[in-house]
Amino acid sequence: MKRTILSIDDHALIRLGLRLALTQRFENRFALAEATDLEGGLQQMRDHPEDVALVILDLQLGDARGLGGLQLMREHHPEVPVVVLSASRDQRVQDEARALGASDYVCKTGDGTELERLMRAVERITSSDALPQAPRRPTRRALGVYEDRLGKRQVQVLELILAGHDNQAIVWETGLTLGSVKNCVSSIFLVFNVRSRAELIGLFAG
Repeated sequence: MKRTILSIDDHALIRLGLRLALTQRFENRFALAEATDLEGGLQQMRDHPEDVALVILDLQLGDARGLGGLQLMREHHPEVPVVVLSASRDQRVQDEARALGASDYVCKTGDGTELERLMRAVERITSSDALPQAPRRPTRRALGVYEDRLGKRQVQVLELILAGHDNQAIVWETGLTLGSVKNCVSSIFLVFNVRSRAELIGLFAG
């Protein structure tokens, strides 16, 4: 099954241009999905955590202004590459976006050249050597060796983290409170001596 390129932009003309360009260049490799705001994009990723290969993110959305949207995206889905598409040419904003984990930053110029630059960025990031594989849910046998270090509930939370779920999705899956999920995540990080989901997922890669 094809993985998905998800574009998040609240301008219909921008989404149309992206859809046409992405279809022409990547139709045989990727499915395409769209969202008009950050919450819609995050919801799609919660619903299909293993499907999204790359996100194209506008920085000025109705529910997320500036770099806050990028920060939330990286916190919830650190394993998914994000390309920022923004009207801001401020070098400070570009540097901060990259520091937050953006794989690339493409300025909206209004002359059409941004689409070609964006397509080149997508091609580079999604090349077979560069694109991370979708996180896989580990087998019960593979996780069983850690059950002497983790409680049953923590093992369940670990499984969901490795499957790409954010804290809110884990709440929905397990029925735990958000506070309990955060406590489980903190305990798991301590057991494996990691500071982020990306580091944790990296331990189980391959």
